[in-house]
Amino acid sequence: MFRIALFCVLSFGLCGGAVAGDAAAGKAKVDATCSKCHEKEDWSEEDAASLQGKIKAVVDGKVKHKEKLNLTDAEIADIAAYWTSK
Repeated sequence: MFRIALFCVLSFGLCGGAVAGDAAAGKAKVDATCSKCHEKEDWSEEDAASLQGKIKAVVDGKVKHKEKLNLTDAEIADIAAYWTSK
């Protein structure tokens, strides 16, 4: 039983989890960085975790984007929280 619990804890830590963000901070970052090309409605079907993954892929250079993004994990979480808020 201990091994299973340890495995779960380590797996979650290695894979990382979605971080809850601050929607108000996300709105400020979106207004400064993203709003010239994107609208909140562009992400209306996304959940925060998947959107964080998509933004992280852009930041990491795995997905092409119009311009280079330099965002921290906290900023990514904030943006995802704003874009997925109702």
